[in-house]
Amino acid sequence: MLVRRIYDAHLAQASYLVGCRLTGEAIVIDPACDIDRYVALAAEEKVRIVAVAETHVHADFVSGICGFIRHHPVRAYVSAEGPDPAWMTAAPLAAGAEVIRLHAGDRFRVGKLEFLARHTPGHTRESLTFELPVKGAQAEHGTRLLFSGDFLFAGDVGRPDLGVFATEGMSLRESVDKLRASLEQLDDMPADTQVLPGHGAGSECGKSICNIPATTLGIERVINRAVRSKADEGRFHQTVLAGNTAPPPYFARVKKLNESGARAMTEPPAARQLSPAEFAERCERPEFTVIDTRPWNDYLDSRLPYSISAPFERSFGPTVANYLEEDDRVVLIADAATVPDIVRVLLRVGVAPDAIEGFIEPRAVSALATGSFATAGVDDIAPWRAQELVERGEVTVVDVRTCSEFAEGHLPGAHHIPYTHLRARSGELDRTRPVLCYCRSGNRSARAAAFLARSGFTAFNMRGGYWPYAGRGFRVEL
Repeated sequence: MLVRRIYDAHLAQASYLVGCRLTGEAIVIDPACDIDRYVALAAEEKVRIVAVAETHVHADFVSGICGFIRHHPVRAYVSAEGPDPAWMTAAPLAAGAEVIRLHAGDRFRVGKLEFLARHTPGHTRESLTFELPVKGAQAEHGTRLLFSGDFLFAGDVGRPDLGVFATEGMSLRESVDKLRASLEQLDDMPADTQVLPGHGAGSECGKSICNIPATTLGIERVINRAVRSKADEGRFHQTVLAGNTAPPPYFARVKKLNESGARAMTEPPAARQLSPAEFAERCERPEFTVIDTRPWNDYLDSRLPYSISAPFERSFGPTVANYLEEDDRVVLIADAATVPDIVRVLLRVGVAPDAIEGFIEPRAVSALATGSFATAGVDDIAPWRAQELVERGEVTVVDVRTCSEFAEGHLPGAHHIPYTHLRARSGELDRTRPVLCYCRSGNRSARAAAFLARSGFTAFNMRGGYWPYAGRGFRVEL
């Protein structure tokens, strides 16, 4: 048996290539939209992708299911435990491709491998977990693999509050109750059952996922608070709901894309390198958003109109997705070597392929910014300067950290708006007043300040974050 985990660190998302070595046939579980990478990996492993499967309709990344069935002769296994996705009646199929709906208890084969579909609702209504016996464990109580999607993670469970984004989504109470019942299904399974989840640490689909690629049911029965508390209904509800932040705004947009099947590509488009004149012209037009991946200090030296600061690091995808409007056209400032990977991440979080206008390298921007077109700065200020502005009441203070960080202490009178929610909630702020943004270290607040400046606010970023401010003895609130 072949099992390969394909992990996207930007979204903390895992897909799996599972193959039968005897027949050379393979399946991809939970593919993202840039499906060429799975095809390439299969060729490297000398297997042929004959099937794809989806554990549920995803909200955090654009699915590759429609891309596979449109361009490859594969069987697509999707849940029949929820409403029919709109794409099922409209998606064109490649010759030899077919879509198969799975109910609880259904089985399907890939080569000599036999998968069992378990209905595990809670995170979503239609959620499936795929159970696969390992070689030599065909007996009733043998070892199994569980491809759990967003149902069960290492140290956590899928958030039940995210199902509201779906068509015919469940109420929160129904989601929590179904999640508890789904966990109870696992009680009779052996402790050495291996769990291969759809996400790792950092994903917004859970709240405290451990930073390990896989786990076992035995481990989860010890470390997972939701699993340990499921025997007590009231305690379970408290465990899975306490401390959840509001879902990232871009989730609703991606969920709709996946329900409609609006993305069916074979490979990402190649981004065109823009000339300095082309780039300068687009920078002055509000329908174009500049995604600036340069370091923060370089961004400060020459912030461009309609730009977002988003260095190409782990939080890049969600940051950009939450700050972009649905119909924005995108221009990148990025090194040419990183552009193909940047484009892939943008596509996965819902940016349309034809919305990516092109890119320019940072050194070209540095040459232009001396006078070829208008630039504007964001002020990066020290904690002592921030304290003066706060105490004199000259700024609106915005804390862009998580709920738990905010509860541990915050600047006086601070508005709490997590940085990924700023686009959706910027209307709560007074545009006539300067805004002071801060976080733990100054990184998230830098993105927030840049976004607010793009939106027409006068914005300050507090350098170093909350603890240098509090550590100087300046007044804070709990």
